[in-house]
Amino acid sequence: MNEKNIIKFPYLFVAILFISLFILSSSIAIFFKYKELTADITNFVVETHNISKTLITMYSDAAGLAYTTKSTYKLVSLFHQQQSLRGIKEIFFVLDNGTIVAHSDEAKKSELNGNIANDEFTYNIDMILYPHTIKSRQLFINDYFMPDITIPFNKEMRTFIKRFIYKDIDTNSWLVSKAVFINGKSVGTVNCIIVKEPVYQIIDSSFNEIMIIIAIICGVSFFTSLIAGVIVYTRQKKVYRTMSYDTGLHFHEGRRQFPHTGIREAIPVKE
Repeated sequence: MNEKNIIKFPYLFVAILFISLFILSSSIAIFFKYKELTADITNFVVETHNISKTLITMYSDAAGLAYTTKSTYKLVSLFHQQQSLRGIKEIFFVLDNGTIVAHSDEAKKSELNGNIANDEFTYNIDMILYPHTIKSRQLFINDYFMPDITIPFNKEMRTFIKRFIYKDIDTNSWLVSKAVFINGKSVGTVNCIIVKEPVYQIIDSSFNEIMIIIAIICGVSFFTSLIAGVIVYTRQKKVYRTMSYDTGLHFHEGRRQFPHTGIREAIPVKE
């Protein structure tokens, strides 16, 4: 009998080991990457909110001074300087009737003919003027949707992200608003629109990284399992050969043969 027919390569062992290693390693990698992803998003959101609070307070004070002294060009210059900050899309100062006093994008102001009411799909007047409407000195940060910004995830992916990663994925920006007070009276609001593109970039980058990590884990698990299978197969052959040599067991023409013991068959003797 051929030795290969007795000692076979442990394919089942290799498959089970590969699946076990892959599932265990992938689960650990996904868990830690998930924790890192959610932490990065939370940190960015908190940082953005903190920065926006500081900026909108400065904008409100500057807007009141510029409106009183009729030096709105200085306010526009300030808006231009701050617009380069990460995530800021637009900064504008509007009066209670929607008239734009200053805007970080002069072309946008011209397009709107100087009043945000001319584009009700982009500018939600109720939200923009809310601090003025309730005569509040507090600043407000709300999730906001800009129709010209695309969320780079399909409906199924957004549902998954909303449930497990970031619940506000359906909105693509934040609206930060604060009323502008002059002589104790509110005349309008300063608003800052901050896009969530950095959040999308964090999510997309993390998805790409986890795919690469899983591919690496798959390769390492496969080769580890294969090497383990070769080791088991080699040791089985070695053990088999050792046992065969120790017992004198050998095979000849497909029949199992046993060594001669030097004892002849006993012949029964009649008494």
